[in-house]
Amino acid sequence: MTMRSTRFLTRSLLIVAVLGTASACSATGSTQAVFPSAADLQVKPRPVASVEGLTSEAALDRYETDLEIWGEEGWLAVGRLCRFFDAMGMKGLDCPPPPQTPPRPG
Repeated sequence: MTMRSTRFLTRSLLIVAVLGTASACSATGSTQAVFPSAADLQVKPRPVASVEGLTSEAALDRYETDLEIWGEEGWLAVGRLCRFFDAMGMKGLDCPPPPQTPPRPG
């Protein structure tokens, strides 16, 4: 009977130890929140002007708008990455402040 109770006690302690270790591994806050978005590291292709832009004022305006949005989004990503590396302690950075208003929709 003591052999059985010893096995039960050993199993119980093992289960408690495993559960305690597993709960210690889970963080209360997300560690992903400190990193910049993965989208900031993706190179977005530059908009390409269509042939219609040569003859259509509307198509040319659409291209210029797309080009401006592409550039603004790129520089906003550079600013976010700059501020991230500044917070990480990188020296020699001169980062722009975060924008006060969200970027204009296209």
